[in-house]
Amino acid sequence: MELGERLKKARGTLSAPEFCRPLSLHKNTLYGYEKGTSVPDATFLADVCRHYGISPAWLLLGDGPMEMEAAYIYMGEGETEGRGEGRAGPLPGADPAEFDLVPMVETRLSAGNGSFVLSENVEGYYAFRKSWVRSVAASARDLVLMRVDGDSMRPTINSGDTVMIDASRRTIIEGQIFALRFDDTIMIKRLSARPGGRVLVGSDNRQEFDPYEVDLADLHVLGQIIFFSRVLINI
Repeated sequence: MELGERLKKARGTLSAPEFCRPLSLHKNTLYGYEKGTSVPDATFLADVCRHYGISPAWLLLGDGPMEMEAAYIYMGEGETEGRGEGRAGPLPGADPAEFDLVPMVETRLSAGNGSFVLSENVEGYYAFRKSWVRSVAASARDLVLMRVDGDSMRPTINSGDTVMIDASRRTIIEGQIFALRFDDTIMIKRLSARPGGRVLVGSDNRQEFDPYEVDLADLHVLGQIIFFSRVLINI
């Protein structure tokens, strides 16, 4: 099965206009992709996976099942968190077009002395209601989820928590929490600008982790932490 045929299978019973509407794509462009007369770009393919819960490995290579594995769902707007059944996406009966899928990457953020980055492969997706995403970010494309190791940001963010990073927010805001990269290590810290192009890097667990200053040029800010979640039971 070629890529165009897999796209058509992913569309299923949806008409081309219905399928294209949340993707901001013209139906004729989709027809070209499905017939193989034109090649879709990576952004479009990523949007298909996010909006419709399609496995990237299946869509690109034909490997594995078409639908992504079940994932956590944050419903937003005061609703509760739950688990999807059989695919990463909204609960049965919900309109998939109302949700954005945010990738969870395998890399863990250090909230301590640093952890070596082994990979940044996507291990799954979480579905967030579009209206909630619009209230906190300019675009779902800039969002990524990571898990946290270490206790330097305790009690605000604990080891094992999941954080959402907005990669479009890289300008340092006084006292806000950001994800940082130092060579092959990534971590989360509070940042504050200082005179002379310096930045104060601080932890919330001040009893065990002292703040320090670095040159702004030495910092690679990945994005601002805009949301976190925590499991409150032992699993």
